This record gives sequence, structure tokens and C-alpha cells, in this order.
Amino acid sequence: MSSGWRGVREQVGCACGRERGLGVGLFAVCVSVAVALVAAQGAMAAPARAFEEFTIPIGSPGTATLPGATAHPGGLTIGPESNIWFTETSANKVGRLTPSGKFTVFSLPVKESFPGGITVGPDGNLWFTQAGTGDIGRISPSGTISEFPISARAGAITAGPDGNLWFAEALADKIGRITPSGTISEFPIPTANSFPYAIAAGPDGNVWFTEERADKIGRITPSGTISEFPIPTRSSPYGIAAGPGGDLWFTQGLANEIGRITPSGTISEFPIASSRPASSEVPSAITADREGNLWFSEGPANKIGRITPSGTISAFGVPTAKSYPAAIVAAPNGDLWFTEQFTNKIARADPGLLTAPSGKCVVPKLRGKTLAQVKRLLSGAHCTLGKVTKPKGDAHKLVVVGQKPAAHKTLGSGAKVSVRLG
Repeated sequence: MSSGWRGVREQVGCACGRERGLGVGLFAVCVSVAVALVAAQGAMAAPARAFEEFTIPIGSPGTATLPGATAHPGGLTIGPESNIWFTETSANKVGRLTPSGKFTVFSLPVKESFPGGITVGPDGNLWFTQAGTGDIGRISPSGTISEFPISARAGAITAGPDGNLWFAEALADKIGRITPSGTISEFPIPTANSFPYAIAAGPDGNVWFTEERADKIGRITPSGTISEFPIPTRSSPYGIAAGPGGDLWFTQGLANEIGRITPSGTISEFPIASSRPASSEVPSAITADREGNLWFSEGPANKIGRITPSGTISAFGVPTAKSYPAAIVAAPNGDLWFTEQFTNKIARADPGLLTAPSGKCVVPKLRGKTLAQVKRLLSGAHCTLGKVTKPKGDAHKLVVVGQKPAAHKTLGSGAKVSVRLG
């Protein structure tokens, strides 16, 4: 661990005694604790066909991945053109991944800036935090980077309902706001040593955040008025996201629960059923899908979980052992994307395939895939390739533009799926 890494460990205030790290916006720096937990846990069985994993390239553009190198992917968001943008905390880069699996990486101007949270702004750019330098960064879809100094180091960041970007300054006990043009304002949280971490826009027009050390959920209006709501359980609230019905949902790492808070401040809690100690689950990031369910990551347990609006919880093991899933987002097309911090990967999961009957051909989504990818996905889904239609004399790289049957159809094992390329 370099001196710079020790520095960021102090900056983010990781409470290793509570077996907590900063796994979403910043790499989970309590590495020795997390590794021990991951090694001790088995993952719940889930169909591997539901997952697709992409290894982040390390090194100069055009070079192969370096043996033993790691990016420690931190924050994650869906950007323009459905591309997945992420931060590489250890590699000091911001990365972009297309839905078809092509990576592009952009090096940051300052060494050891430790990029963390990332979100897409109302201006179409990507905005991210830098714990090492205390800056807010902005990167255009083409890769042009700008930086804006703030008074304290920030972790999570989100686009607010007012057209600005909002971020949490954990050690300063403040919530910050930056306009797309770079004007910064900061608002002190009433509770000292609250350690605000995750932050999300609420459907009520306000911005909501977790106070990890104070065991509270905070709300800030666009004008800067802050309200706080105590959580009944000592829980270390962590990730937070807007859900169906106007409520906000949050993870409770210490209590091994998922929480829900209404816009008026009423809190409900849902335990994650497990025979293991709560410290072995540690739910962290959370996101809402288009069906109204909430999905969350469980790094030490090597799983992602789902909770329905009524509170029913399911968990699904990630295929790669000891991967430590952390940041998680839901794409508009229904796919889930998450980071695997310990194995240097970005992963995609298809919720429809996660719960599909075993031994059946459950047709995967093939649009945008190359023929080689189609063959691999169909094989994993117990389907076979049927008729392939493609234009004559077209030399460019072809991808699927149509398929039959449609995605998520459940058929007999070995059923044929035809595709049209374009």
C-alpha cells in the first residue's frame, strides 16, 4: 500500500473496527477485513448464463492487461448512448464501456487523485469525485477533462432535480452543490461527525443522503435546508436510491438490513435473511430497476440482492469467486451493471435470467451483440442458433438488430433462436 493510498484511507475515515469500507464511490479500503470476509463466504448458486463479465484493460491504450495489475473499479453510472462509465480508483482513470463490451479509458491529469463516485450530469457530461485531490471532475463523452477544487474531499455524487450536481463531503460533514458551469456551494449538516456518504435525488424534488456514523437519513432542499431522520436500528446506512411510490431505499451495512423511508420521514426496515453473521453480508450500493424492484450489492458475501416493494428479498451469487461486487446501477433496458472490485471487472446481469427455470432455453437479449457473442450467450442459456440473416456485401462489423423469439421467452432446452444482423 503506497503512502498515497494510506493518505486516502485517512481522508475517507474508514472504520475498520466496524468492518466497513467505502466500496461504492471509493475502493473498499479496509482490504484486510474485506478479503478475510470474502474468503470465508460461499456464494448462493445463481445461473451463470444470467451474467456477463468484462475485464478492465490495464496499461497503455492498445496493450494487453498487465498480470497482477488492478483498477479497483469504484463508481458506476449509465451515460449517453447507454455506455457504462466508471472510475478506476487505483489506476487513476475514468473508463467507458459500451454495451457490446468495448473499453476506452481516460487518464486523469493529477496522479493519485483517487476518483470515486460518478454520475451523468444534465449537461450530458460525466461528473466524478476525486478524494486524493479534493476536486470535482468533469469529463465529456469524448474524454475532455476539467477539474473544480472544493474545500473538502467528496465521495458520492448525484445529479439533482434542480439541474445541478450534489455531492457528499464525508469528513467535513457537508453536502456540496456544483452547477454545470462550476459554481460551488456547501451546506453544513447539523449533526457533527455524521459522515455523509451516499447521495441520491428524490422524486419529491429534494436530495437525500445517508449519514453513516450518525445512523440517520438526511434530506436537503434545492435551497440548502437540511432535515435529518434517525434510523431506529444502529445500522451504518450506506447506499441510497429513489424507489417506486416516491420512497427512498437504503442499505444498512452494520444491521444487515434494507431500509425504506417515505418523503415525510417514516422508516421501515427489512432484514436480509442469512445464517451468516450480519458482518458477512454488508449490503452497500443500491439501485432501482424499471420493474420497481431494488437491487443491492453484498461485497463480502459475493452476491447481488433484490428486494421487492413489499419487502421480499432474494440473493444471487456472482459467478467469479471473491469478486466483491460494489457499485450497482440499473440500465433503462432492464440490465443490471455492477463493479467487481477485487477481480478488476465490470459485470452485467439479466434479471430475467437470474430467476429463470433451470434446464430451459430462456432466450437472452441479443440486440447489439456480435455473432460470436450470440453463440456464447445462446449456449449458456440452453438455446441453439437458428437462421442467421445478414445484408449482402456489407464489410463493416455486424451486430444483431433483430431476433426471434424475443428475449425472455422460456422454451424447451435446445430451442432455436434466429437473428438478423446489420
